[in-house]
Amino acid sequence: MFYSMTGYGNGSATSRDLEVLCEIKSVNNRFIEITFRGYSLPNEFEEYIKAQLKKQFLRGSFEVKVNDNFQSEHTYEIDHKSLQNLKDSLHSSKDFQGSDLRLSDLKDIPGLLVVKTSKKDISTLGKKALNLAIKNLFESRAIEGTKIEKIVSSKLSFLSKAHLKLTRSAPSLLQHRLRSIKKKLLQKNINLRKEDLFNEISTLALKHDIAEELERISFHMVSLQKLFKLKTAHGKKMDFILQELFREVNTLSVKIEKPDLKDLALTMKLKVEELREQAQNLE
Repeated sequence: MFYSMTGYGNGSATSRDLEVLCEIKSVNNRFIEITFRGYSLPNEFEEYIKAQLKKQFLRGSFEVKVNDNFQSEHTYEIDHKSLQNLKDSLHSSKDFQGSDLRLSDLKDIPGLLVVKTSKKDISTLGKKALNLAIKNLFESRAIEGTKIEKIVSSKLSFLSKAHLKLTRSAPSLLQHRLRSIKKKLLQKNINLRKEDLFNEISTLALKHDIAEELERISFHMVSLQKLFKLKTAHGKKMDFILQELFREVNTLSVKIEKPDLKDLALTMKLKVEELREQAQNLE
């Protein structure tokens, strides 16, 4: 089964007076990358989130957002000792004529006005919301993976049919190449002994023989088909196989001269490039 690296999952958990929401978005990445948005989380909870994501997924860039509906309460305290010191300093200074102070004068002076915000520990509910979000993210990536699997299967089907057609046409291509070489040699009035002519033609024909490329393409396509049966992630392995397949198809398209078959080989090359793009989305 295929799993995409693109997906979205959310989850929530509630208690009597508190609700915690968790959202996770994931996109492509060669490795695991985790970033946090929104609520400032305790380090212990962040490490728990990272561990859970790494436990479930192998690759992807994850953006995690955790919020709650708790209405924070604020308390304000004035440091009276520091305030008195400030007044005494202002009174003794020649630069100030009065010592009357307003709240607007105090709020920007460090240490005079202390604001305390009450917070609730959301870790317990946060873990429940996180686990549900991960579950939904996994299902989302599986759905996207199924779509990719259909696309990959369709393109592989085309490659199989094209490969079969080229395999059946290979002998005639070789004969076409031999006739073409003989014709060019005759047109140029190259005077060669029969034995030398045969050797020259054989050497040139071997350079344009596509049997080896067709065999390797067949091997790589069988390897790709085997990936469909795996239950584990295989995006990296598919990308590697497709690199090798692209190399063989590219060589094939260079060697073939017959217009209709050359067009077929070039289309195969395009399909492999499209498959490589899809492989970049797989975990």
